[in-house]
Amino acid sequence: MKPLPAAAILALSLLAVLPARGAELPRAAQAALQQLLDRGRETHSDAVLVVRDGRELGHYYKNGKAPGPIELMSVTKSVVALGIGQLLDQGRIKSIDQPVADFYPEWRQGRKKDITLRMLLDHTSGLQNAMRTDVEIYPAPDAIQLALAAELSSQPGTAPAYNNKAVNLLAGIVEKASGQPMDAFFRDGLFKAMGIHPGPWEKDKAGHPYAMSGLPLTAADLARLGQLVADRGRWHGRQLLSPGFVDAMLAPSSMEGECGLLWWRQRQWLHFDTDPASFALLRKRGVPEATVQKLQAGLAGAHFDGTAAMQAGIARALGPDARSIMADQLIRRGIGPYRLFKLDQGPVAAYEGNGDGGQFVVVVPKAGLVAVRQIDAGGDQEADGEGYEDFTDRVLALAKATGALGKDTASP
Repeated sequence: MKPLPAAAILALSLLAVLPARGAELPRAAQAALQQLLDRGRETHSDAVLVVRDGRELGHYYKNGKAPGPIELMSVTKSVVALGIGQLLDQGRIKSIDQPVADFYPEWRQGRKKDITLRMLLDHTSGLQNAMRTDVEIYPAPDAIQLALAAELSSQPGTAPAYNNKAVNLLAGIVEKASGQPMDAFFRDGLFKAMGIHPGPWEKDKAGHPYAMSGLPLTAADLARLGQLVADRGRWHGRQLLSPGFVDAMLAPSSMEGECGLLWWRQRQWLHFDTDPASFALLRKRGVPEATVQKLQAGLAGAHFDGTAAMQAGIARALGPDARSIMADQLIRRGIGPYRLFKLDQGPVAAYEGNGDGGQFVVVVPKAGLVAVRQIDAGGDQEADGEGYEDFTDRVLALAKATGALGKDTASP
């Protein structure tokens, strides 16, 4: 018997691990899908699930079967945004630009009267915030009262700064608008309509679910929510969210083009070249000189293709404490990693929720793709504590291989 050619062996190996739907893909897309799943195994993922037009293309499950609900970390924020959309559609919230003081009258005096719901959703509220949640939020008995009592570190609506404390106010707003605690509102509304069965939502000592994190879902249930976004709010023939809200949720923030309303906007391609002028900005904003010098030395003349490579370059420059340095010294000053570089960027092609440890839901509407990656916080994660940093890049590579996206080229 003649040995099988290499191409046939590849095809058989793909068919052995992919459902029939995945095997129908073009050969290049099959290979991209297999690489996406294989990398899930290599990064100790508990679950990687890829769906196209509501049908599974392939999966990797660590123990051979789908795990139960896993805590989404900050992907919870992206789910909470969907609940805000429902309340808007129901008329229980007037507008994304409604003042928070309408729900919390104690903010009607002073500068906080200018904070709107949109500012909570796009991280521009200006509320003082410690980036580490174990410093203020988790020790606090009431996360909502902690946010209400926070001072302002910048004028509302003038500076983007990732803010867990401010986001937690959304749990209180959902309860005031709906008349139910946020977890019950989702359980009886969106989740019931979609057949989603969450685990227990983490709460503060006062009994409020956190909006910043704390929601456990299975990979399949998270993929359902991703499909809802991909289909502009439609689920099995029912319009659960208005297309107008979904569009607004995914539109760029006026202050930060890569951020929507608790969803991140991902480019088809990104090429990064260190911007020497950025180091003057760091000094102007008060970043410690030792950190500026580390970045200047480590990034001088650097070029990176893709977000994961860029983030790895910054991590090498800053050393083992890179994550805390970025959070405490740059991000809290309104300086994200993109500000260090000159960008060549393609069109927005994907929308993403992501969370600590490498939790992801990625939606590529043009390709009909939804991809989920989960890792249990109690499991064996990669040494850097994140894992699968290039997940979105690989999902976009799969979308491109299906023919749904154009070729990566330099932007005009």
